[in-house]
Amino acid sequence: MTFSLVARCPETRDLGICLATSPLGVASRCPHVRPGVAAISSQCHSNWRLAHIGLDLADNGLSPDQILAMLKTYDPHFDYRQIGIVMADGSVGVHSPGHGAAYTGHKTGDGFVAMGNGLKDRGVVEAIHASFDSTAGVPFAERLVRAIEAGYEAGGEVVGQMSAGLLVASERFARPLLDIRIDMANPGPADGGDAVEDLRRTFDALGPLADYYAEDWLDQPTVKWKDWLAARAAAPAGASVA
Repeated sequence: MTFSLVARCPETRDLGICLATSPLGVASRCPHVRPGVAAISSQCHSNWRLAHIGLDLADNGLSPDQILAMLKTYDPHFDYRQIGIVMADGSVGVHSPGHGAAYTGHKTGDGFVAMGNGLKDRGVVEAIHASFDSTAGVPFAERLVRAIEAGYEAGGEVVGQMSAGLLVASERFARPLLDIRIDMANPGPADGGDAVEDLRRTFDALGPLADYYAEDWLDQPTVKWKDWLAARAAAPAGASVA
């Protein structure tokens, strides 16, 4: 019971996944990204092994459709899985299972896949798709978060979202540029909260520091994050803050 966006940034070739769900700890199980290769989300009845196999197959040059065909032969419970794949070249593949709880479905775009299962209705997937499709020019990670917020505002899961996550990888780095995990909403949906709201608060605070922790933090130990943010805000567009 998860809704997600799997996408590639056409300008930077960054790959990312943003998602939310009613169970706990979705970001530790479903989203998987390999920089410069592919982004894969395995959800519905998630199987992390499929994502690992899929990334290896992508790294060896298989297309999304070929990957899905291979995963189907590997997994006897394949029709319980929902899987979205986006490659570094922008090609996409997706499988929505026959055994997904209503509503289960997907919609693809140019370099992205919106999908979900156990949702209020198809409008959730449509809202995710429309949001990402209409925000070209907005920074990639922000586009991902906005798309999941659009799905949330369209109804998401009727019971609310207990966990959410954002995973973004760049070819510039061997580790994710952003890896935000809301493992348990605080407060939870029953008490008026939601993991999508927690994701937004965390992203607004941490997102601007992604490059700082990826690079400057490593080799400039005297530069504090508040000073780095201030220097970036004051620098001309495109200028280095080092």
